[in-house]
Amino acid sequence: MTQTIEVMSKERLDRYVVEAAKAAGCEQGFGVRGCDLNLRHWWVAYTRQSTREQAQNDRLGEYLLSCAKLTKPNGAIIPREYVIYDAESSEDLNRPGITRLRKELIAGRRIAGVIIPFQGRLSADPLHQLTFERECAYYGVQVIYGDAPGGQDWGSQTTRLIQAQANALRVKCNRDNALAGNIARVLSGKVPAHRPSHGYTYRADKVIEPRTGRAKVLRAWWEINELGPDGEPVWGSPAWVVTQIFVWLADEGRTA
Repeated sequence: MTQTIEVMSKERLDRYVVEAAKAAGCEQGFGVRGCDLNLRHWWVAYTRQSTREQAQNDRLGEYLLSCAKLTKPNGAIIPREYVIYDAESSEDLNRPGITRLRKELIAGRRIAGVIIPFQGRLSADPLHQLTFERECAYYGVQVIYGDAPGGQDWGSQTTRLIQAQANALRVKCNRDNALAGNIARVLSGKVPAHRPSHGYTYRADKVIEPRTGRAKVLRAWWEINELGPDGEPVWGSPAWVVTQIFVWLADEGRTA
């Protein structure tokens, strides 16, 4: 297990592994305990979810079941220690589980293959996928995806690259839609002004449309509640705290 107990407890992950092996009918091939890890013919099952919140749903069971179903057709045996799970964004390839997989197991020539349930579980970045696959090819590690051809021929590689680009487009569209929704809420006057504004007050210029009788927002903005003589938020005020947080995160690169 590669995640902290807050994200996914060992007991819960163990239960998913056992149920996946049982449902796929491959108890002797998936999540096997007592394997001699000094041998180097074992395979790895790798999957990922993006956030801590997603780790609380039951999609992980589906991902592991997909991995378990791929063990028999590919002659793979996956020790329990080699079922690797991350709860990190697909945009970062420096996830704990994938780092262990790449640096310790693949580069260490300790495994024969990797099973990934869906291509998007590896990464949404085509460059990351190409990097990972090139490393596997160099060290002689076979990669099997549940939703894409795993061969090294030109057609299979091109198909995976197209799917990687499609995954990247999906992420971009989701974010663009979320941003557009936020902008639309501001323009329509649906900013949550009824909630604590952390040192800011919501203001808006509105007109009443004669045809519908509804208010139309022409312009919306936030005013700082406490300004000092220099026109900046008063030291220690809520607005000052918000400004400092933005400085720490954006300008200084600190973590939340």
